[in-house]
Amino acid sequence: MKKYEALGVVETQYFTIAMELLDQMCKSSDVEFLASENYLGGRLVTLIIGGSVSDVTVAVDVAKQVAETKANQPLKMALVINNPHAEIMKYIISSQPQSEVEEGKLNSIEMETKEESKSKKKKSKKAVKNQ
Repeated sequence: MKKYEALGVVETQYFTIAMELLDQMCKSSDVEFLASENYLGGRLVTLIIGGSVSDVTVAVDVAKQVAETKANQPLKMALVINNPHAEIMKYIISSQPQSEVEEGKLNSIEMETKEESKSKKKKSKKAVKNQ
C-alpha cells in the first residue's frame, strides 16, 4: 500500500461542485485522488486526496477558495491530516491494489475470448464434417 505524507478531506454539497473542486485540486498541485463517498443521493459528497503535506495543503486551500465563489457556501468541511496512521489508510484505500483489479478484469476477459474462439473453432470443424 502506498504511503502518503498527508491526506486531504473535502466535504461539499452537490456532486457537480465536488467534481469541480476535485478538478481544481488536482490541477493546482501534485495530489492523487484516493476515494469519494456520496451521501443523500449526491447532495453531500466527500473527496479524499493524498500526497505530500505541502501539495495537499495547497489543494485543500484551492478547494476552499473555489467554494467561496459559489452560492450558498457549499463547502461543509475541509481538512488536512498530516502523517496519517496506517489504519486510516486501510479504511480509505481498499486492500487490493487497483492494478491487480484491472489485471484480474483483463485476465477474465482474455479467458472469455479464448473460450469463445475455441468454441467457434469446434463449431466450424463440426460444420465441415457434416458437409
